[in-house]
Amino acid sequence: MKPTGIRMAAWIAGLLICQLGASAVAEPAQAAHPLLYVTNQDAGTVSVIDTGTDAIVRTLDVAPGPAVIAASPDGKRLFISHPEAAKITVLEGEAFGSARVCDVKGEPFGIAATPDGRLYVTDWSRDLLTVLDAGTCRKEAEIPTGKSPAHLVAPARAGRIFVANREGDSVSVIDAERLAVIANVAVGKSPFALAASPAGDRLYVANVKSGDLTVLSTSGLQQLETVKTGNMPYGVAVTPDGSKAVVANQQSGSVDFVDTQILEVVQRIGVGRYPESVAILPDGAKAYIINWFSGDISVLNPETGEELTRIDVGDGARSLAVIDAPEEPASQTN
Repeated sequence: MKPTGIRMAAWIAGLLICQLGASAVAEPAQAAHPLLYVTNQDAGTVSVIDTGTDAIVRTLDVAPGPAVIAASPDGKRLFISHPEAAKITVLEGEAFGSARVCDVKGEPFGIAATPDGRLYVTDWSRDLLTVLDAGTCRKEAEIPTGKSPAHLVAPARAGRIFVANREGDSVSVIDAERLAVIANVAVGKSPFALAASPAGDRLYVANVKSGDLTVLSTSGLQQLETVKTGNMPYGVAVTPDGSKAVVANQQSGSVDFVDTQILEVVQRIGVGRYPESVAILPDGAKAYIINWFSGDISVLNPETGEELTRIDVGDGARSLAVIDAPEEPASQTN
């Protein structure tokens, strides 16, 4: 399935206002909850969800057709690909209120930012990985990949970029220093989504047409296991402790929990229609799964598999990014 031309109904976000009473006694600082950013492809918006309340608190207008969203490692920028318009949106500044639009070539889709200030973008139609300066969008390199590169991942400490080649049945491995392909590793049929372990030593590849998850070593690039999943796995994420891989099976309308020690599915639960993207909070307390055709997000407990709630976001939501909120300042003694 090509990642463009998605049908979506427009929706309006509510604004949650929290008022805290002033205290005459100084109290310890309290950490705010992480925020979840969700692209809505037809509406040309990004919805902002407070993960403490699971309520939509803001809507950001962006260029038409936003697809994949990714945060910079420091959480100060958001990058969004627009495949149909050949553009990248950069959101920055206070509450991401400032937007820049960068023109690129081809059909930019998968996107990832790295601590060295680079932005990596897959080009679905030209079979390339484009390397940009994240601050200026200046092009640094174009690296050939397999056919129809989709998602990519840049694991911490691995020194490599991994690209899923949707129509090439392979993963391209790029040396991040030399900006050159060092291997093309065969995986299952139609790989689409990728996730790395927290330690960066494993890569989990969701193969859409073969209905399985390929597990690779990021150093030796050997295949460790192939795990059978539900039909059409389209999204994957790994819990912060590395104990589980969470796989969204689009055609099955289910989510698989894979135990990463025994590399087997240990739990499968039903969610909405055509689940796709997956994101997990930094503390591992919640997993968020976009149900593309249901127009909502399933919020799951990764430990038990329980569905905690559903967030209505309307048709066409496609991608997720989580950013830790800064600590709120301590109240002062008057």
